[in-house]
Amino acid sequence: MSDPLGGLEPESGRPQHDEGAQEVAQRPRLPPRPTTWALLIAIGIAFAAELWAGHDLAGDSTLALFRLGALFGPAVRDGDWWRIGAYAFLHIGWLHILMNGYALWVLAPQLELTFGSNLTLGLFAATALAGGAASTAWSFYNEQARFAAGASGGIFGLFGATIGLYLRVRHTLPEPVRRRIFRAFGINLLLNLAIAFSAPVDNAAHLGGLISGVLLSLIAPLPNLPRRPWHLFARGLLIASALTLAAMEGAAVARAVKPKPRTLQGNGATAQVSGLVVPLEPGIAALPGVAQVGIARQAQPIAIVEGEDAVHIGSRTWLRRRLKQENDTDFTQLVAADGQGRLVIELSCRDSFCRGARGDALLEPTARTIH
Repeated sequence: MSDPLGGLEPESGRPQHDEGAQEVAQRPRLPPRPTTWALLIAIGIAFAAELWAGHDLAGDSTLALFRLGALFGPAVRDGDWWRIGAYAFLHIGWLHILMNGYALWVLAPQLELTFGSNLTLGLFAATALAGGAASTAWSFYNEQARFAAGASGGIFGLFGATIGLYLRVRHTLPEPVRRRIFRAFGINLLLNLAIAFSAPVDNAAHLGGLISGVLLSLIAPLPNLPRRPWHLFARGLLIASALTLAAMEGAAVARAVKPKPRTLQGNGATAQVSGLVVPLEPGIAALPGVAQVGIARQAQPIAIVEGEDAVHIGSRTWLRRRLKQENDTDFTQLVAADGQGRLVIELSCRDSFCRGARGDALLEPTARTIH
């Protein structure tokens, strides 16, 4: 019986234990292939960038993760399309990157030996993109604004690709080998189900990566096997996915170096705010747990009394008030006259990037552009 998707033909009549098989068994295991090393180095460099940008050794800074491309639904909605791929190179802490690094080390080399390095890279890229798209769609559906980062979408994609590969070559394997592989798959699936229901992981990204990995591996060409009509399409799709993932990471690096201002509208006002906060609702932009900027136009007039903290920004004079709130939160408010009413800008901050003079610099473009 042959595999209609282009799998290996069973070798009838060949003994299971011959000299060739014994020679293969004695052959030393090959080291990880180029794609494996490239992916490990890429996530290692990204994690080092996280440590540097976050100014800590924990590697879990929300600001650093967001700035470097973590997946965040409201940011994608605001135009950060590149986050759907860039998230795959980031990790939330040491345990996260070590677990994913080990999974890559185990899964990727075997697929490289079978599909080749280029297609294995394409499989990782395509499934990471599928995982990012699934996570984003799920966050839109549930209206949940949560951060997601990690290579898990692509890793589950490689696991799915391994399952798909097994489905294609299972007829060529001895029964004991099939049982061992099936048992290993079952254990891994049960383990990941336990993690899915007990840990704060992105199940949508995992499921999107897993399903796409199975499907893509079923149609991907295998070397030294007959060509199928869909192989050219599959190869092109995987190569295009790798190029797309690289382009998204390039966009993430460019935006991290120079964040682009965002437009915030609501409460009767419009202004430009820092690219490090995202519009979440009318008149409110935030980086959850770190900073929040609010703008509003109010009917009450304002008069600045001599001796109050007044600053001149743009064409207006602003009354500035500073408060220290609970939970180590700094609060800054700017109020300026606007006709018969007033314009109000507020900043709540729990991170050094928006405290004191840095907070003033963050608010200045907003004060200059509000209308």
